[in-house]
Amino acid sequence: MAVLAVVVVLVVTLTGSKAAEDARSVQDVADIAVDAAQDLDVDAGVDLLCEAPGASDRDQLESLIDEARDRAGTDDPDVDYEISDVEGDKSGSFRVHVTSDEQGLEDQELDFVVRVDVRGERSCIAGLQPE
Repeated sequence: MAVLAVVVVLVVTLTGSKAAEDARSVQDVADIAVDAAQDLDVDAGVDLLCEAPGASDRDQLESLIDEARDRAGTDDPDVDYEISDVEGDKSGSFRVHVTSDEQGLEDQELDFVVRVDVRGERSCIAGLQPE
């Protein structure tokens, strides 16, 4: 469970599929984060974070993603994300429930709350809290 948990939490905070600068609400951040996590593309949207991660954090994430891919035996592990309890407008929070039936990652679940703040005119991820 540790590999899935770390990868999912970090990927949700480090990636984006549509432009992070388009996030103007908590719901926008939730939608972008979940879309991004499906892709496991670290370089695509570091901008979704309120503050960019350091190089060592990115290197560690890449290593953890590779480990999860190895355990699942695929470059694109099947992971399900359920968003709930979206609160606030431009700032607030939302909950994410993560599961996977992928071999090597099966029977693992993760729940966490994502805190969203405003920087400039955009909403962004300010932090995560495991549940």
